[in-house]
Amino acid sequence: MSTMPTPPAAELLASVAEQLKVPLTTIARQAELSQLTDQAMDAGLLQTQATVALTLVDSYLLGLQLLEAQGSLALEPVSVASTLYEVAHQLHGFARTYGVTLDLTIDGRYEPVMAHRAGLCAALTSLGYALVEAQAAQSAGGRRLHFAVHRGAGGIVAGLYGSYESLGSAQLRSALALCGRARQPFTALAATSSAGIFVADTILQAMTTRLRVARHQHQTGLAATLLPSHQLQLV
Repeated sequence: MSTMPTPPAAELLASVAEQLKVPLTTIARQAELSQLTDQAMDAGLLQTQATVALTLVDSYLLGLQLLEAQGSLALEPVSVASTLYEVAHQLHGFARTYGVTLDLTIDGRYEPVMAHRAGLCAALTSLGYALVEAQAAQSAGGRRLHFAVHRGAGGIVAGLYGSYESLGSAQLRSALALCGRARQPFTALAATSSAGIFVADTILQAMTTRLRVARHQHQTGLAATLLPSHQLQLV
């Protein structure tokens, strides 16, 4: 298991609260603009931003619940490919708002992994929200975020990758240590609190894995290695 630092609950909550300012500010500005111009508010934008806020809160709460139940957490066989597809579909509207294109790459067939189904989906969704914002701010490599699954030395690797040239393990470690203590703890990625990344890591931690910096097909991103279900079968 990774030796990356783990943000305390209070710091994680502070990070989430800071991140919530982004969609709430967008909603508030839309309402103000509507009042000043007598124009109808952009319902699609409002719905997208509200969904982002609610999803982050739900994922944060789920992460705390799963960590508390970690010792007795019931894992089940889960398809990483279908989960990535579901997450990419859920993030489509949000990514379009930021002008980011989502790509899904699944080379070959992979056996299910042992995971908490709702937890894995929430972790990848929270990570996706954070990396869409980060990808939109990149000046090189185009605004594309790649969802990919491949086989690694320790299991099945699920990750999100983009043109994050300055991203490395040291930056991730530093960001985890600064979570909730700095407004922009992950400067290698985004000018926000990056709470979605920390929430994702918290959820994955309950499933005995962690986020790590990874490379895939000449791109850099964040990924987690998950144990194939057959490795947990009794022999």
